[in-house]
Amino acid sequence: MPQVCARCQTTTREPVVVAIEHGASVGGRTLYACPGCAPTFPKQRNPFPVRRQQ
Repeated sequence: MPQVCARCQTTTREPVVVAIEHGASVGGRTLYACPGCAPTFPKQRNPFPVRRQQ
């Protein structure tokens, strides 16, 4: 499904998820980028890190 790039505002048929925003009183939203702009976004921290079992 085409999405609008959060950086250059162009429509892309190959969207890359670059962030997921959360809101306290409303639902969150997903930010998409085109493949060219995606590497310019900072890597997001995983809120649910995978823990190794000992």
